[in-house]
Amino acid sequence: MLLRKIPRRKLRGQTWRSTMVPRATSSTLPRGALIAFHIPQPLGHLTLERNTDTALFSVPPATALSRIVYQSKTLSGSLVPVSAYVLRPLSPRAGSDGYQIVAWAHGTSGSAPNCAPSHIKNLWQHFLAPYQLALQGYVVVATDYAGLGVSKDASDIAILHEYLVGPSHANGLFYSVEAAQAAFPELSASFVIAGHSQGGGAAWAAAQRQAVDPVSGYLGAVALAPITTVIDQSEPTLSIIGLAMTPVIEATFPELKRTDILTPDAVERLALARQIGGCSTTSLTVLMGVQLMQPDWLENPFVRKFQALIANGGIAIAEPLLVIHGEGDPQLNVNMTTAAIERTAAEFPRAKIEYIRVPGMSHNGCMPGSQWLWMDWIANRFAGIEQKPGLKSWTLSVAMPNSSYQRELNWSVAPATKFYETP
Repeated sequence: MLLRKIPRRKLRGQTWRSTMVPRATSSTLPRGALIAFHIPQPLGHLTLERNTDTALFSVPPATALSRIVYQSKTLSGSLVPVSAYVLRPLSPRAGSDGYQIVAWAHGTSGSAPNCAPSHIKNLWQHFLAPYQLALQGYVVVATDYAGLGVSKDASDIAILHEYLVGPSHANGLFYSVEAAQAAFPELSASFVIAGHSQGGGAAWAAAQRQAVDPVSGYLGAVALAPITTVIDQSEPTLSIIGLAMTPVIEATFPELKRTDILTPDAVERLALARQIGGCSTTSLTVLMGVQLMQPDWLENPFVRKFQALIANGGIAIAEPLLVIHGEGDPQLNVNMTTAAIERTAAEFPRAKIEYIRVPGMSHNGCMPGSQWLWMDWIANRFAGIEQKPGLKSWTLSVAMPNSSYQRELNWSVAPATKFYETP
């Protein structure tokens, strides 16, 4: 693996740290901070940037950052290089087997290579989850997902980001933990997986994967505002997700032509979005204002088959699963999550599931709104506290009327460029 240097952007207050774009090549590694070594299959070769310069990122004081490129598997089982970051606290929580790991699965950042959280100065979801996990003492291992970060394979072929494909993301999570454990032997063998939105679906998919392909050390998963099924979502989320997933459906079923499910306007806008290479909000701006999907796209047999391949819910899970969803989520319908939970509990009544609904909270708001709950749940897994079989479903009680609380995220984490911008 080779990290290919590109010119540094010189924009004041920039949020990107993209001076190094990982790219898989057959070249030798540059000398210096990057270390390459071979580890047992299926991981293959691992590239490690042991000490990433934190001054180039907006991370909390008393945290250290590393970046890795490792090998994972796509939905079809093909090997694919993937990047990730490892965020370490000053004094990690330690169990008998080493420093405790939480594998973090991020929410939607985009579909272009530079949308990888390891390329973004605030690591994308910053204090909403990954920073808080590190500050609570966990070593955070955060995959970028295949296609984000590493743009091309060793044959110079572009890597497709399999957007919302939970089985692929689950592979990336498990293999990222194995890669981090190989790079840092002081890390624990045991780990918990947690994620939000796209990553919440990935965490749920990891629980399903564990039931059929168990990995030693896995203690359970936390799915925050998770994607469960695509075709049952409401507009405009449904059309936006449908368009974003079209390249993946097309790659999975070559018989499908994107014009079968996309409008001509959508085909043009999708090409423009890919040309720009922008991330979530930039792409949304490009896509808004036109009809994206053909009227009958939900009835397309390939769309239906693809949904069956990637769905969460009604499928066996292993170990405890905590699911939390805000009742005021305008992006992913909480009722879809409830239905998926109920299907799973009905099919597998001894599955260990806890489901918490958070009154009034939005898509992002459910993370800080329930933080103490999922932090305690993670700590209980490492403490060896057993969760009873069956479904425990409840609604979080709130102290004040919903209208009293800040509903949406109205701030960002950006570099301070003047001395008076920090406390």
